[in-house]
Amino acid sequence: MVLKVERPLLKILVCDDDPADRKLVRTYLREVADREIVMLEAGQKAEIEEALGKGRIDLVLMDNEMPEKSGMEWLAEIVEKRMAPVVMLTGSGSEEVAVQALQEGAVGYLPKGSLSKEKLVEAIDAALEKWRLMQQSRANQDELERLANFDSLTGLHNRRAILHRLDEHIKQVRRYEGELSLLMLDIDYFKKVNDQCGHLIGDEVLENVAVLMQQNVRNTDSVGRYGGEEFIIVLSETDLSSALIVAERLRKAIETAEMRGSEGNTFGITVSQGVSSYKLGEDAVSLISRADDALYRAKQNGRNRVETST
Repeated sequence: MVLKVERPLLKILVCDDDPADRKLVRTYLREVADREIVMLEAGQKAEIEEALGKGRIDLVLMDNEMPEKSGMEWLAEIVEKRMAPVVMLTGSGSEEVAVQALQEGAVGYLPKGSLSKEKLVEAIDAALEKWRLMQQSRANQDELERLANFDSLTGLHNRRAILHRLDEHIKQVRRYEGELSLLMLDIDYFKKVNDQCGHLIGDEVLENVAVLMQQNVRNTDSVGRYGGEEFIIVLSETDLSSALIVAERLRKAIETAEMRGSEGNTFGITVSQGVSSYKLGEDAVSLISRADDALYRAKQNGRNRVETST
């Protein structure tokens, strides 16, 4: 029995308003035997938009001189949206155009005047490999950024990142004279959880609390792990009275949530919170310090409660 070898599928969008040039590219692509190539053709702005909007495109061959919208403009848009790698085609063979295209993010460049099957295949292979390396580099960079800014256990902003977010919010408030509040939250008697249930269960409690916090704030708010079992929530465009509502809602959500022990038993936890609202001229250190003082009073007054700063 002869096994059929599946050839890799490659979807190439050829953007050129000259039918003769598209035909030439089509002819060369049909001669490629080591892979299956689906060629999409677009000569006008609407056709390019439709083709790009349909989904996966593995490579774009873009003529520099296109009607309504230039090839360089298309290149800039495709690069910005990270849709696909782009190889620029030009009839002039100008080195200046090549340099500009590569500076704008093209992964290759082909003069149409000297186009051949060999040069086309070579450019396609080089472009796809360069794109693969770029995507891997972006993925590595994203991972490094995630490790630098997010707590590995809870997935929340880490201490450095949440303080940076707070600074950014304060700059916005100073510039536009808006409202800003801060919640500082601490899990009550967390050491007992670790001592009685073990650190693995303690980690699960931290994860569960992180989820509950994210569920009870807006996308515009920022939640971070400040250290250990202590968290900070930065509430944008929120005055003190509104912040108290958020804090109380969160307190009740955590108090009524069931935590599960190692043997399947359930137990509850509570949190204490301190709330402060931005005062004119205040910095992050002062805002945090006032919330921390309020948190201390919440613990002193019996825990499982919310206190506000003076």
